[in-house]
Amino acid sequence: MEMVGQFQTNIQCKAAPKEVYDFSASGANINMKLKSSDPNAMTVSLKSKVGFFSYGEIVDCTITKTQDGCHVEISGKPVLVTNITADVRGTVMKVSDALIGRIGNR
Repeated sequence: MEMVGQFQTNIQCKAAPKEVYDFSASGANINMKLKSSDPNAMTVSLKSKVGFFSYGEIVDCTITKTQDGCHVEISGKPVLVTNITADVRGTVMKVSDALIGRIGNR
């Protein structure tokens, strides 16, 4: 059985890291559930809803302060590694698009 892989993307933005963290921890306005968050480490883990054919995806966001704002690393993986119907790339891009739409991208 083929395994669904991980997918990762990055965003550079001029927004304050706390603003990005707070928006991510809110579920990024895309109907995802907050799995965990750590304001000290500036990390957020989101989980998509279970679908008819998929157990969902987990998207982790790591926010790092930069001189001009912050860098956001967004990585995703299926809830179950054997889940061949998971849309990891699509879910990561939904989070990325929501962040860019809300905060912008340099």
